[in-house]
Amino acid sequence: MGSDYKTVPTTYDVWSAIRKAHPDMVVYGSYSAPDGDYFGDPKKGKMFTSYGFQKGSYPVIEAETTWDIKHDKPEERINEVHKYWLCLPNKNDD
Repeated sequence: MGSDYKTVPTTYDVWSAIRKAHPDMVVYGSYSAPDGDYFGDPKKGKMFTSYGFQKGSYPVIEAETTWDIKHDKPEERINEVHKYWLCLPNKNDD
């Protein structure tokens, strides 16, 4: 999460509707660790993507999928979990 925005959990339906309504959004950032998340849990695979507008200061939506890695069959995603967020600007109240 960037210091200029905060994230608010949302549902797949909301995330998907925003994505479909704004096909001009681009990948703002991504992280791919299908063999283990070495910044988190190395026993879990992780895919993270944020989307925003080309000249935006921060992303608009983010999505993450995590799963348990079965080392004898690493192509299988066990216990897959999907999370979605809206990205909102941080307001400085000073």
